[in-house]
Amino acid sequence: MNKISKYNDFLLEKQFNSIIDDIFRIVEEVEGKWTSPTTIEWDYSNEEPEKDKNDVDELTDKIIDFGEKSLNKLRDFLQKIPKEKIKEYYVMMVNKFKSLPETLRRKLIAGVTGVFLTFVSLTYLLTPSAGSPGHLYKGGLSDNQTEEIIQITKDKEGKTLSTTKASFEKAQGLVKLAEAGYSDDRGDNGNIIEVTGGRRFIGTNHGISAPILAKYFKDQGIKRLLTKDDMMNLSYKTALKIYKADYWDAQHLSELSDQNVANVIYDGCVNQGTDAMRSIVRDALEENGIEISDNDVIFSKEVLSKANSIDPVELFNSIKKFREERYKDSETFGRHGEGWLNRLDAISYVPSEMSTDKA
Repeated sequence: MNKISKYNDFLLEKQFNSIIDDIFRIVEEVEGKWTSPTTIEWDYSNEEPEKDKNDVDELTDKIIDFGEKSLNKLRDFLQKIPKEKIKEYYVMMVNKFKSLPETLRRKLIAGVTGVFLTFVSLTYLLTPSAGSPGHLYKGGLSDNQTEEIIQITKDKEGKTLSTTKASFEKAQGLVKLAEAGYSDDRGDNGNIIEVTGGRRFIGTNHGISAPILAKYFKDQGIKRLLTKDDMMNLSYKTALKIYKADYWDAQHLSELSDQNVANVIYDGCVNQGTDAMRSIVRDALEENGIEISDNDVIFSKEVLSKANSIDPVELFNSIKKFREERYKDSETFGRHGEGWLNRLDAISYVPSEMSTDKA
């Protein structure tokens, strides 16, 4: 690390500590007594003091004032640091509150967590980073702390942010826009099935390719050969059933915590094939610091849990990059490339998805 980088880190740490100092001072004369400019004395006696409504209101007022000032300062700070550092600073901040009285600690955690969630998801904040021992991140959050944060961040309807999973319906909504109607493109290998003595043209409908519908027929116990009429008469209801079973559930995509990441993977499974997407997701995970062994199953719950520990924006961008490279390596890119890339470009990362779906 060069001297400039060290100095920048020093300035960031100094600014971070200044925010912590501001936060601690909001409770002066409410929950403790300052004995020096940097030290506050807390009452840890076994006797539980009687709660006074005025005390609670005073604390609440100070928290509101804190939200208007210190949280803005924290927000400005987070905008300056790399996304991979956000989790580190979150853990550091939560640990600063660890020894505080419960009422105060919970209010402060609620305030700062709300700011951090404007940049990353709660799952990202609470999921151990690659290479971290057990459930700890840099010696950071214990199971009890994690459970407390989850409880604190419950919304009014009682749904927790951390348990939100990617939605098939939302991902399929994007695919449906790109996969509308019957296609009779004879230059598309996905419109043809292999039969005894040659090949048979079938077409594609609702984005369901000929080989996939042939597999569906076999799974349903239909022994006759698939025909073009079968494809043309394919209902969207049946297509949706195939999509859910073969492309979404089979890849365990509901295990993903970020809807945008799920969208770009699911669309790739449909348009480029699940085998291609296994390779693409592997490359994207490795590019973002996740070690993948030859024995790892890419679309297993275990590997997707690792994917949830990555900054979702970075992972999303990596997947799009490798999908584009895969398209350009295709033998039929000259014929279909423009349409493929337009389809890929139409999938963008929408921050509001993150904040709305997880809140």
